[in-house]
Amino acid sequence: MAIQTVQMVFAAGAAGGVALELLHWYALRRDPKLPAYAGSPIYWIITAGMIALGGLVAVLYFGARAEALLAFHVGASTPLILQKLTTTIAKQPGAKGGSPTVLDFFHW
Repeated sequence: MAIQTVQMVFAAGAAGGVALELLHWYALRRDPKLPAYAGSPIYWIITAGMIALGGLVAVLYFGARAEALLAFHVGASTPLILQKLTTTIAKQPGAKGGSPTVLDFFHW
């Protein structure tokens, strides 16, 4: 299905990001205890930002005209690509474990 407005392309890309987040929580369904980050406002702010980034990247790729499924795929792949890039960054030797960082968000 072809979509022909910037808003619709953004929405399709953002829907891909939402689907990825739902998949993440679906994978946690058997864990009897919710992860510590589940109640963290920073986690949900970053999650909303990643969803919006998926929509933005879809708009940057396609502009105002795209196939909905392709825009959805771009929106879902954007957080995955960023997650893969950040997990390959080496931790500094001798770093002490302190409070969680933004990079820790991507280690799931």
